[in-house]
Amino acid sequence: MNYIYLRSKSDRYSLAVQEKSIKNYMNINGYEIGAIEIEVSPFNKPLDERIEFKTFIHMLKKGDRVFVYDLRALSHRVGELIQIFNCVFNHDIELVVTKYGVNINKNTPSYISISLLNQQREENKNQEIHTGRPKGSISKSKYDIYREKIIRMIKEGKNVSEIAKELGVNRSSIRDYINSRELKKIALGDIKIEILDIPKSECKINQKG
Repeated sequence: MNYIYLRSKSDRYSLAVQEKSIKNYMNINGYEIGAIEIEVSPFNKPLDERIEFKTFIHMLKKGDRVFVYDLRALSHRVGELIQIFNCVFNHDIELVVTKYGVNINKNTPSYISISLLNQQREENKNQEIHTGRPKGSISKSKYDIYREKIIRMIKEGKNVSEIAKELGVNRSSIRDYINSRELKKIALGDIKIEILDIPKSECKINQKG
């Protein structure tokens, strides 16, 4: 089965950007769009404490694919990414990083995985990692069960009042939900998408003597 995994909110990419990029990549490459999983844990939370993610990983079966926009949706810590890669290899799962158009599985050449991990390490050096709940983060909402239905209604041209009436919910609350999740951008495709080349790693071992 194919899973879209989104992190709310990564320190760099909104849910809208992540989801639109992944779905665009899947459509272009002929992948069937399956379930969508959204993790809402704080970005700086250690892997061992991310119950949602650990539960998701352990429910995956051989042959499943997990689509993420960027590795940062999984973790910004290189050590944790290595643990996740090991799970991918050991359980015969495929991880697809749509930002680079890369499929990672047990048969992937090691230089590809190393290049991605090295890129993450370099980004960590150049970016301050903030503690606490990142600005713009969101939490689980009672409206999450209506997410796909709301997106469909937006595509049909319905406004916030019509959506609230059909769902039987508060107009103000559903408007805030739509705005915080950028559901209009997702529904209308108002997002710039780019696929980058795999980052190249430079040899930084100094020769002595």
